[in-house]
Amino acid sequence: MATLQVTFKDLREEVQRYLGYGRETPYGGGSALTASNRGDVLVCIERGLRQFYNPAPLPNESSSHEWSFLRGEGVIATVAPHTDSTIDSISGTTVEGNSGTNFTSAMVGRLLHVNNEIREITAFTDADTITIDRALETAISADSTVSYEIIANKYSLPADFGGLKGNVTYRDGDGYTQLKFINESAIRMLRSQGTILTEVPEYFSIVPTAVSNETTSAQAFELTIWPFPDKVYDLNFSYTVLPNSLGDDADSTGFDNNVPAGGMIHGETIMASCLTIAEQMVDEFNNPGKMQARYNDRLMASISYDRRNMLPDGFGYNGDNSDRRLEVPTRRRLQTVTYRDTLYP
Repeated sequence: MATLQVTFKDLREEVQRYLGYGRETPYGGGSALTASNRGDVLVCIERGLRQFYNPAPLPNESSSHEWSFLRGEGVIATVAPHTDSTIDSISGTTVEGNSGTNFTSAMVGRLLHVNNEIREITAFTDADTITIDRALETAISADSTVSYEIIANKYSLPADFGGLKGNVTYRDGDGYTQLKFINESAIRMLRSQGTILTEVPEYFSIVPTAVSNETTSAQAFELTIWPFPDKVYDLNFSYTVLPNSLGDDADSTGFDNNVPAGGMIHGETIMASCLTIAEQMVDEFNNPGKMQARYNDRLMASISYDRRNMLPDGFGYNGDNSDRRLEVPTRRRLQTVTYRDTLYP
């Protein structure tokens, strides 16, 4: 059965027609668009999607709408401290473990805690040898049996992570415990005070990984925790998802059936957003703002739908329940708020 779902093919055909390239002209293969034309089409679609996913605030609103369909669920399993066997020696930056230390390459980037000092592990040699970033204040001589622990101090967030929504929690018995969100400098201050703690985590912060313009990788983020986890905890969280591109400008049609996030309900708004970019590219002076006006109307309709059908009716009645006996609040107490024709759920 045919559906009303909007696909990459639908978007590119309408953009091709607006740009004058011909709606039926193949995107790839024989008699296809030129590489330059494909680049134009893809630019209109990708810019249009970015514009839709991060819309400008509506009139009389101070912030842009956050789409309900761009919310994902994530789980990060913390790592228990590694304490197998003992340290034989630490000379300079080389750490030699006694038999059974079982070092692994996954430990690179984690922290070695020994003699109340912390050093970052920078390289893995074998199951008994690792390298740390700098020497200890007091070296550990050969044939020692010094206890240690290797701590995971940071955890990678999903590649499509675009921002935290709500709280980070973990199961504690029959319920969930919430971690407190603080900034990264506060985490460093906590880690620098007193002894090194490995116990139940209480605080977390989100920090970007190394930022560089000389990379093809997207910006990534990490979660840091204090105290260092003493065992495995499943940290649950919701986040804003950053969608990938629907296609590329290669001589291929393998992505024609790709579907943009938002689905059929928002398909016309996505289409209008892409055509707005096409208008800016080729027709802005001769036909200024007609597609932009169309997109603005569609955007308001999409936001209205998203607020009314995909979010709760309200936060509930704000009271201590002392003025009623019913366990279920009446509908009158769950009404939403409207100000200057703008609905606030």
